[in-house]
Amino acid sequence: MATPPPTPPLPLILDAASLKISTDDTTANLKELACLTGHLEIAPDTTVTTVDTMCGSTDYAGSTRWTLTVTLYQSFDTDATEEVLSAAVAFGKPVAWEAVGYRNQPVSATNPAWSGLADPRPYPPLNGDAGAVSEIQLTWGIIGTPTKSITPPAMLSATTQTTAPASSGA
Repeated sequence: MATPPPTPPLPLILDAASLKISTDDTTANLKELACLTGHLEIAPDTTVTTVDTMCGSTDYAGSTRWTLTVTLYQSFDTDATEEVLSAAVAFGKPVAWEAVGYRNQPVSATNPAWSGLADPRPYPPLNGDAGAVSEIQLTWGIIGTPTKSITPPAMLSATTQTTAPASSGA
């Protein structure tokens, strides 16, 4: 019997992505903004230093800085764009964020989550033309390198908690 051909890989289509931004530096206050997100990008920018000598030019990689670039649609509803962004900026320190390709699927090797801390900056609260949606373009610097996770966050419940055995001191 012949082996069936392997299934070709599928491209990620960002039609059900998740973007959560916290109002502080904890994941406990992450707020889902997926339904108000039009563009989502986690991007590295590596500086290049070129050294020119009598033997030619050589490019050397420098430091890498990451950015969280997002287009959000303004909403004044509870737990929506304005409330989350204004609280994040008012916090005055880096805030937690998380992005997932498919919000309707669990985090896994085929649906990783990226997260970290980003430095919130002021944004235009009203922006757009007559009759058009008000868009907010964010470009926030990510602190360090984003963390990629392929396991869902641990959920504690009374049925899954365990108690470590007491030390015998021996």
